Amino acid sequence: MKIGARTIKTGLVVILTIFLVDVLEARIGTVEYNIAGMAAITAIIGMQPSIKGSLETFRNRVIATFIGTLVVFIIALTLGLNPLYLGLGSIAIILICIKLGLNESIRFALITLVALGTHHNDFNMMEVVYRVSGMLIGLTVSTGLNVIFMPPDYTENLKSKIDDLRTKFESLYENAISDILKEEKVEKEVIKDKRQTIRDELDDTRDIYSLLIEDVLPKNKKLLKKYRRSINAVQSNLERLMALHRSVVFMPSGPQYLELRHGLYKYLEHLLILHRQIYDYIALNKDYQKAETCIDAEEIRKKIVGFVKAGNGDDVFEFYNVYFEATRINKKLEQLEEEFGLKS
Repeated sequence: MKIGARTIKTGLVVILTIFLVDVLEARIGTVEYNIAGMAAITAIIGMQPSIKGSLETFRNRVIATFIGTLVVFIIALTLGLNPLYLGLGSIAIILICIKLGLNESIRFALITLVALGTHHNDFNMMEVVYRVSGMLIGLTVSTGLNVIFMPPDYTENLKSKIDDLRTKFESLYENAISDILKEEKVEKEVIKDKRQTIRDELDDTRDIYSLLIEDVLPKNKKLLKKYRRSINAVQSNLERLMALHRSVVFMPSGPQYLELRHGLYKYLEHLLILHRQIYDYIALNKDYQKAETCIDAEEIRKKIVGFVKAGNGDDVFEFYNVYFEATRINKKLEQLEEEFGLKS
């Protein structure tokens, strides 16, 4: 089992937070308050998957801590700390946080309220101060350690997600173009399910990309933007593939069209090979050598135009639609070749 950097850092955060708070408690004589436990919980909650997220979380949760503390003070000095008033205080905290745009920190402000409002002996002011200090120590340790020690870099995660994404796309692509030569077409529901799976994978891949592009540590921003275009290319070609497959389903199937069907299939098969080679380079760092082809796309277009001019029926236009979408897919692949410097 592989132990990730975040797992290691979480353990270190707990160790360091409890150690620092124990030292502080021993010096100021507040061991009976058990500040370390609350500080450690705060530190764990403060861990974020990105450095920017950690810094934003630190700021927002410091504000949330003071909001929770202020509400506890007000309740203690006016109504008294009992379950009913703490519940009303929770509602007030939620409304305040929403008003200030601190929606992600609402939980933290409520934890502060509960931590301070339920551990009291005639509301000892210094106990509150010590507990708040412990929570701030936990936040500071988790944020600082995340920035300094083994800072997260999701570049390899992104490339892995791009590889997963393209693998799913290429599987669907194979299914779709194989229908050009088959009597029995792939079930419509199968195509729709695979398309949705790819769309979900696109969302997951963009989430990883966001963690990288928004990070505060220096990254190769130009390379990251190239990765973004490789993600967008899959999305664009997915739509092209769907349009292409709809036309494949309605193409005429007479024997006079057999040669044309084989020509279109070979053209699309070549694009699939090209797609694999480009994404092998992007996601797996494999050497790129463009696939040689003897496919004459212009000759295919001329055959289609010939059938159209012969007046063989409206359904013959489906051949042209397939060809047109194929050229759009090819255009995207050429753009990726240029983007990554793969054109000879």
